[in-house]
Amino acid sequence: MIAGDSNQRPVGADPAINELQQPGDRAVEVRQADGYKVLKALLPPPERRGLVLIDPPFEAADEFERLLRALRQGVRRFATGCYALWYPIKDEAAAAFARELAAFRALTLELSLDGIEPGRLSACGLAVINPPWRFEEAMREALPWIAEHLGPGVRAAICAPPANAPAPASAG
Repeated sequence: MIAGDSNQRPVGADPAINELQQPGDRAVEVRQADGYKVLKALLPPPERRGLVLIDPPFEAADEFERLLRALRQGVRRFATGCYALWYPIKDEAAAAFARELAAFRALTLELSLDGIEPGRLSACGLAVINPPWRFEEAMREALPWIAEHLGPGVRAAICAPPANAPAPASAG
């Protein structure tokens, strides 16, 4: 786990993060760093398997471009890794980002709210590259249930890459 930018609380100040980092547990490492900068140094992991969770702050105007650069770099170094990327949906930049994800054969899961004025956060997505076996099947069952239980006006959408699409060797 890599804490995002310098605006976040230092490692040790968050009890939830402290619970993840157990003394002697080599399976979990918590760092306070800019995730975009350390991604290259951390990939590929020695085990050659793992999950890369990217949850950017989306405070910079070029956040989608930074995310795509980091993703391209990560996939080049660790093509077999599972990548999960959270992203907000509120404008054309998000739609362009979603189109770029097609090169990675990403499974995209989205929840949206009806009746939100343009330019406001009305939806969010999770793109999963190299998802675990049966993950898509589980999400096709779970996501509509989540949307239904969040309340009226919440919609769920799942978009899977075509079965014959090429694997994301470096995706651009």
